[in-house]
Amino acid sequence: MQDSIWFQTLPSSQRRILEQSDALPRTAGVAIVGAGLIGISTAYYLVEAGVKDICVVDQGTALGEASGANAGGLWFAQQSVELGPVSPLAAASSRLYDELSCCFDFDCERPGLIELLEAEEDPRTQARIDATRSAGFEVEKLSGRSARSLEPGLGVTPPAALFYPNEGCLHPVKLGATLVAHLRSRGVRVCLGAAVRRLRPSLDTSSGLVTAETVVIATGAWTPQVTRSLGWAPPIKPLRGTLLALEPMSKTLHHTLVSSKYYYWQLASGHVAGGGSVDDLGFERGVATPTVAAIRDEMAQLMPATAHRPLACSWSGFRPFSEDLLPVIGPVPHQKKVFVAAGHFKKGVMLAPVTGKIMADLVTSGRSELPIEPLSPSRFGAKDIGSQAS
Repeated sequence: MQDSIWFQTLPSSQRRILEQSDALPRTAGVAIVGAGLIGISTAYYLVEAGVKDICVVDQGTALGEASGANAGGLWFAQQSVELGPVSPLAAASSRLYDELSCCFDFDCERPGLIELLEAEEDPRTQARIDATRSAGFEVEKLSGRSARSLEPGLGVTPPAALFYPNEGCLHPVKLGATLVAHLRSRGVRVCLGAAVRRLRPSLDTSSGLVTAETVVIATGAWTPQVTRSLGWAPPIKPLRGTLLALEPMSKTLHHTLVSSKYYYWQLASGHVAGGGSVDDLGFERGVATPTVAAIRDEMAQLMPATAHRPLACSWSGFRPFSEDLLPVIGPVPHQKKVFVAAGHFKKGVMLAPVTGKIMADLVTSGRSELPIEPLSPSRFGAKDIGSQAS
């Protein structure tokens, strides 16, 4: 389990929910490997579709890796350009989060996002604005003065900025704990501390065997290791990201703030947090002191009120980076009733609901109404086995 600000601000009752493990069943209609937000969301939408006999299996605790180590960002518009032809997934996920926030409490807020630009005039900026609007999202270019007026605590006047009014953030671990509790009330078993050693014909785990009719693999950066026994391993690898949070303070940051290096936000608890480094270090855990210092330096420059605030914690997580920058969602090649949802990189929390919905649709009907063809696992053939996750 991560030592992130999310777990530090999580009520003890919800922490126990994430640490509690159900007994591993011998059989299951659907076995989901991975108890991060994507795996848990898949279970949620399967239950909503009327599927019974579901178990979720994880080698650690629920939300214990990347899902508990991120920024909780709902940056659908700001990230839509990177998604390109599959930006409809971002729009659909935004709507699903609106629905979830009506049913559950997970500190979901939509105050907007300010992205600081390095030049007042840049043809790429207008192209980005056009692409964002074409994808159905709102964005507005601001002068530096307007950006400071919108965010009074800003300590610099940027040449210009982009404002995305509908972006937001959430408490991902509160969401995970809430969904796990809901799923258990509907008969879903969440089995922890069970590392999957081999897939098919049964799930061979460190806690025993599970025979499942359908398997969904949602194991993030560990996906190539899990699928290797199937003769297929997508080119997904871990990229370590570092974040930090300061001790609680009065309202300092009214929007998510994005610079060319890092991003910053303020939790409902008052903690100002930020970071977002990208380090290609394999599965090397830890936090590098120079990285923390660099984040703190920029945070103090952008928000002078944070300069002398004590550090509450710093942490890192393994983002699942896909070789072509797109998630891997769909049936595993040459396998019956085995599906994968991985490689979301920095968009895992943002796309968790829509990915879970897509997985539920594929399991129950074999199709999705969303444009997932570019995300097909078949774009990576058997030749990719062993290319990652040694």
